[in-house]
Amino acid sequence: MRKFTDFYREHRGELDALIFDVDGTLTSGGRLISEAAVFIELLRRDKFPFFLLTNDSCNSCERKAELICKTGISITPQQIISAGNSLEMYIQSHGLAGHKFYQCGSLGEPGYAEKAGMIVTHDPHDTDDCEGVVMGEGIYDWRRELEGMFNFLLKHPDAPVLVANPDSYWPHPHGMGVGAGGMCRFICGLVQEAGFTVTPTYLGKPYQPIYDLVMKRMPEMIPECKNPVPERIAMIGDSLASDIQGANGAGMLSCLVLTGITSRVLAESAPLHRKPAEIFDSL
Repeated sequence: MRKFTDFYREHRGELDALIFDVDGTLTSGGRLISEAAVFIELLRRDKFPFFLLTNDSCNSCERKAELICKTGISITPQQIISAGNSLEMYIQSHGLAGHKFYQCGSLGEPGYAEKAGMIVTHDPHDTDDCEGVVMGEGIYDWRRELEGMFNFLLKHPDAPVLVANPDSYWPHPHGMGVGAGGMCRFICGLVQEAGFTVTPTYLGKPYQPIYDLVMKRMPEMIPECKNPVPERIAMIGDSLASDIQGANGAGMLSCLVLTGITSRVLAESAPLHRKPAEIFDSL
């Protein structure tokens, strides 16, 4: 059995930092994955820089840290970068503060979009002055809000659609949940059937905005990485489409752990852009 711990001990001198996915890598269904806490404690003893990169945009970094701590790993909000943070950066950099968007689902409490100054509504009957759609996730009235998104886009197919979490699905205790990206693509497919084309803007893994944010924030999070080099950063995750493709695209060392949604057969037969540089049975 090949473990990432052994790889880290052999190659730590070639690396400046580690980035971990959360769900499927450190935790699964709200429970700690075996050996995760031991490895994080090893990093703390070694004083080796690491932080977490998650597509979970329906929990604030504070709430995400709290949930992770409950599993047995001590993490601070400052050690987490979320796809929701990418949404905040996008809103700020594109001057969308003060603009009104229709929002499906949750984007944290307080919401990432609202923290960035965007005005949002969940009311399908309050979209006349909306300029676009922002896609959230979590537990909400899917039919009501997704139908509201569908009808808004039928009238405004050129309006921007911002998606913090591009994931199609994610693991939970009872199987797989449908992700925000999957729901967005479903609605965009219906709009296309109606004769219009909608092109969403995805902000989380594997898309570039979240990696731009990583490189921007790394010197703040890890003072010794004043000029971070992607090749000296290892990304450890369980998803080929999210973690591995994103790391490869960003020029990082992509490391797959087989503790989540990917099997060895799938990993070894993956196309080049989704093929991990290293495969491990566990941390």
